[in-house]
Amino acid sequence: MSERPVSMTRLSMVGIVCVALFASLFTRLWYLQVIDKTEHVRAARINLKTVREEGTRGRILDRKGRVLVDNQVTKVVGIERQGMKSLTAAQRSAVFRRLAQTLTRFGLPTKAAAIEAKYDDLRYGPLELVPIATGVDSTDLEVYLAEQHQRFPGVVLRRRTIRTYPYGSVAAHLLGYVLQINEKELKAKTDEQAERRRDDPDAVIKPYQGGDEIGKAGVERTFEDDLRGTPSDKTIQVDARGDYVTTVKESKPRHGDDIWLTIDVDLQAFAEQQLSQKLAEVRAKGVNAKSGARANAPQGSVVIIDPRNGEVLAMASNPSYNPADLVNGISSAMWAKLNDKKQGQPLFNWALQGAYAPGSTFKLFTATAAMDSGFLTQANEHYTDRGSYTVTNCKGARCSFRNAGSTKYGTVDVSSSITVSSDVYYYWIGDQLWQQRGRFGETPIQDTAAHFGIGTATGIALPGEASGWLPTPAKRKARHEQSPKAFPNGNWYAGDNLNTAVGQGEVLVTPLQLANAYATFANGGTRYVPQIVMAVTRPKDVGLNPADPTNYEVVRRPQPRPADNVEFVPGAYGKIWQGLLGVIQNGRGTANKAWNANRAAFPMAGKTGTAQVHGKEDSAVFAAFGPAYSPDNPIAPPSYAISVVLPESGFGGDEAAPLAFRIMAPVSAGTLPLATPVSPPPPSTPPTS
Repeated sequence: MSERPVSMTRLSMVGIVCVALFASLFTRLWYLQVIDKTEHVRAARINLKTVREEGTRGRILDRKGRVLVDNQVTKVVGIERQGMKSLTAAQRSAVFRRLAQTLTRFGLPTKAAAIEAKYDDLRYGPLELVPIATGVDSTDLEVYLAEQHQRFPGVVLRRRTIRTYPYGSVAAHLLGYVLQINEKELKAKTDEQAERRRDDPDAVIKPYQGGDEIGKAGVERTFEDDLRGTPSDKTIQVDARGDYVTTVKESKPRHGDDIWLTIDVDLQAFAEQQLSQKLAEVRAKGVNAKSGARANAPQGSVVIIDPRNGEVLAMASNPSYNPADLVNGISSAMWAKLNDKKQGQPLFNWALQGAYAPGSTFKLFTATAAMDSGFLTQANEHYTDRGSYTVTNCKGARCSFRNAGSTKYGTVDVSSSITVSSDVYYYWIGDQLWQQRGRFGETPIQDTAAHFGIGTATGIALPGEASGWLPTPAKRKARHEQSPKAFPNGNWYAGDNLNTAVGQGEVLVTPLQLANAYATFANGGTRYVPQIVMAVTRPKDVGLNPADPTNYEVVRRPQPRPADNVEFVPGAYGKIWQGLLGVIQNGRGTANKAWNANRAAFPMAGKTGTAQVHGKEDSAVFAAFGPAYSPDNPIAPPSYAISVVLPESGFGGDEAAPLAFRIMAPVSAGTLPLATPVSPPPPSTPPTS
């Protein structure tokens, strides 16, 4: 073969290879530009979305494990405002009309105007879900809304766990309620959790987002961190149209911890029922024959504490409300009604937030101060009560102070002055302590009352507690200097000391403070911080009995917390004890008539109080404790301390004391009626460590 044909053959082969290479390169370029670009565009349009589901809140139980607050899963059709931000008013109205028609067609009669009104309701913040239909059980509706989601922008169907109340309105003020978190709360919680994470990277965080629920009052608020469940995060892929593609990652929600309260639901329900009945009886009397004033009895409260450890056994406030009415939010009209002064402000916890003049129940502190200071001794504790007292070195009509009805009690001492409630005896003490302030100081009465907890918040783990007011010369002066127009008088006079000595004037106490002060005396002088929670437990199976010891682990068990100690000089404690015992057990005692009408199974000791209110009927006050066998009885020490406050109701011995004995009689006899649940709670067993 010649050399030229060989060269041509080689050139042809090279050409074929080049053409093949160029064809391959062109094909690759075409693939990258056309086919692969389409795949990348499609992949780019697949987005990741995180869906959060709230963990179920923990339950609230009474001291025996009976469920007071439970949970129920429900479906809610609602509106997320963010999803409607881009719509015009006309477009929104069209969505509302379509939604109303759809809900009605699926058996949930709804009007577009009602939807619009809820959407405009200011109680729902921009991040909150606006609930339109609750308790949705139609699967067809759920499917329809999912398929037609483009026609319903901002409309969502969520599964929510709502609070249920097996015992209805019982203990409403203690339990509190939950509502959707607002922007301020969300920011505060987010910042708080970020700080916790910085301090402790391993800290368990239960994050919040708009639309989540949070405790707003009572135990629900104070123990929010325990009750809140841990939410789940599910990461899903959605395409450009928002359609679900696949689940990438998912965590399970965790149930919140259960809270065991110190209250006994039987005692709580009975105290509430008796309080309501008593207030109705007082109002029915109209004008009081003794005072000539109308007994309006706008509200009332009862507090019962265990003196041995500070546990609150019952706390009743009337009027009350049903927390179930707040499950889907509070309308402006309902909020106004629950805070209406003409209706007694049902949302207000009067046992915790009300502040009242204690009247003669304050004499316990004055007697203690008089003996502790050294003013009263065994040699000079007797005084002749002639029905009135005139302030030392004072002239004029305003210098004379009288007993109720100007009653003359004759010669009285510490014990008998308490039993018969001699105001004159305590006017004498108040005057002499002030006249001899160079020896005893300006505030021996106030100093002693402060040790009993008067004038400061008790520290109970409930929000909104009032501190009351314990007036002193220094406080009077400071008030005047800060606001001379509101408080034009900055001086303290002997008459102020007299009024303070009998629990009048500017002295204000809360019913909780008063019960805790008498519990302090009952146990010998240890003032505890009132305790409302006895245990926090973590359930193992939420479908089983929450009170079964094998079905939970104890997270923590709060211990009694002493806050202060009252010292008594030798002999003082026994004299005061006998005086308080005589109030109830002695025929001359101011509560003896009420006691004989409804005796408890064990002896009780206490003090009546009648606080005068200018232009209104007197406030009836009573504080007591029992069993009151003897001050040093180790077998049956006092295990109950009770306070009753009934504003604008009359005399303490006529109204407040009878109510206390009506409550304590079945308690002491072991015949307390069982609380009737609205829905049957599960069987329970008390918690063990």
